[in-house]
Amino acid sequence: MQPPNIVNFFIILMASVAYYNYPSIDPNLRAINVPTPELSQQYDFIIVGAGSAGCVLANRLTEISNWTVLLLEVGGEETIISDTPLMAVTLWNSSLNWNYTTTRQARACLVTDGICPWPRGRVIGGSSTLNFMAYVRGNRRDYDGWAALGNPGWSYEEVLPYFLLSEDNRNPLYAMDTIYHSTGGYQTVSDLSYQTSLVSGYLAAGEEIGFQIRDINAEYQTGFMPVQGTLRNGSRCSTGKAFLRPVRNRTNLYVAEGSFVTKINFMNNKAVGVTFVRNNQQINVTAKKEVIISAGSINSAQLLMLSGVGPANELNRFGIPVIKNLSVGYNLQDHVGAPLFYKTNPSVAITASSYENIEAILEYSQPNATGPLTSPVGIETIAFLNSTLANSSIDYPDIEIHFTSYVSYLENNDSIWFGVGLVIHPQSSGRITLQSTDPYQHPLIDPNYFSEPQDLQTLMESLKYVSLIANSTAMQKYNSVFQDQFFTLCNNYTTYSDEFYNCVIKTYTTTIFHPVGTCKMGPSTDTEAVVNPNLQVHGIENLRVIDASIMPFVTGGNTNAPVIMIAEHGADIIKAYYNQPTQIPQTTK
Repeated sequence: MQPPNIVNFFIILMASVAYYNYPSIDPNLRAINVPTPELSQQYDFIIVGAGSAGCVLANRLTEISNWTVLLLEVGGEETIISDTPLMAVTLWNSSLNWNYTTTRQARACLVTDGICPWPRGRVIGGSSTLNFMAYVRGNRRDYDGWAALGNPGWSYEEVLPYFLLSEDNRNPLYAMDTIYHSTGGYQTVSDLSYQTSLVSGYLAAGEEIGFQIRDINAEYQTGFMPVQGTLRNGSRCSTGKAFLRPVRNRTNLYVAEGSFVTKINFMNNKAVGVTFVRNNQQINVTAKKEVIISAGSINSAQLLMLSGVGPANELNRFGIPVIKNLSVGYNLQDHVGAPLFYKTNPSVAITASSYENIEAILEYSQPNATGPLTSPVGIETIAFLNSTLANSSIDYPDIEIHFTSYVSYLENNDSIWFGVGLVIHPQSSGRITLQSTDPYQHPLIDPNYFSEPQDLQTLMESLKYVSLIANSTAMQKYNSVFQDQFFTLCNNYTTYSDEFYNCVIKTYTTTIFHPVGTCKMGPSTDTEAVVNPNLQVHGIENLRVIDASIMPFVTGGNTNAPVIMIAEHGADIIKAYYNQPTQIPQTTK
């Protein structure tokens, strides 16, 4: 049970937003949830999952007026709390989250017996409704690397137009940079409406240790940057809000919330439709053209395997008839990390007393929200840096750090900031496997963290960067002091020693929840590939996967913007396949 003051805070917050900013919750602005009796038995396209990719696809495919599109989502609509950027962590134990956890890890999350939480969105907008909203595209060499693996059409120069297509950047300086940014797209990208004074400290410290302040989404990535987020007027701008709401009245778009897809149906190696459960009723619906799986790296892999597409030995173990033997569930990658915490004097970080008051609630409740509640979980600055294992002569950093001025679970009003060091080009990879043939039972998720020692070394160096920033002249103006009470299981080691860092990494492991790769994109000669460069499942007709699971390897940075790009590109690939006009000229079909 939540403490009474927290409960009262949420009640006042919701009442204030409803009173002062009703359009943000107006049901007439949200996607129309089609009642079951009004659903047809057949559509041109069936999209499974209204997440970061599915909402984009539903928008773009319904631009072709004679195509009908059914978008199936197991969850429901966003809430006032999910709209409130600072409150994202409070959604972790809610019905908006799948509440996944990993299998027991031998080298990670030891403070919780090796079990790591993996929140994933179960709601319109998917994980874009649950995430921490940082807008990061990754590095150009990521996409050039995808193309080099036999994926024509996916080089940086070819995918950059799709980033621009979706973007509506509200920073006037970035909007002037027409090479790397654009305005007028569906996805709003904004600077933070509220910043603590720590931002200037983080940036000055970055310069102090030899890095530049730059736009990490432009020509160069290495350096420091005040974070930009998928934010609109101070509130979260999920893909549901960005892409689905504006086209809610298209007569060829059908959205069915509360629909749990249990199986893809096949006939002679051709996907012909899906089976889903809605209000305890099992429904079969067919696709005249294609079934598109956009359920995310965990759910897409699970659904394919339950339907007979996956490793034959795995499917045989559960008695599932094999439609196609493919490496579904393999190549699971994630950005793993660990934090270091520091207390400041004076109090400059975001604390409960900063926002649990009427003034902060009223600031947030206005149509153009301001105040601490607009902060994306306190993340204020992002850095991309090189470990000694990286090639520093090229702009391809292997470390990301989130500098965060808010700790959501503090029981007091101490002014605490922390830096989360992250490995963004992990060498370790894991796998998703079935736990049973029951679609309602979560699959087994084994990220296999730190199976490759290089990841541990890289992460250790990322934490050394955090401590370097904390002890810089710029941050010592705030009297930043390391807080060892957060690391009681490692206090027998000397602070800042390699043994201490190793203990923190393995014991207090975190992640920024970027699972990718379980339906890998690659040519048919790649034994791990599940989909081809056109995102079609190898050996299966009329079936595509379009979401984070198709990444051959994880991008160097937060993954939400790349997933939106993948969906934008995927929509054009589909249009080109059916000889329809595309948003960006197609070089391949």
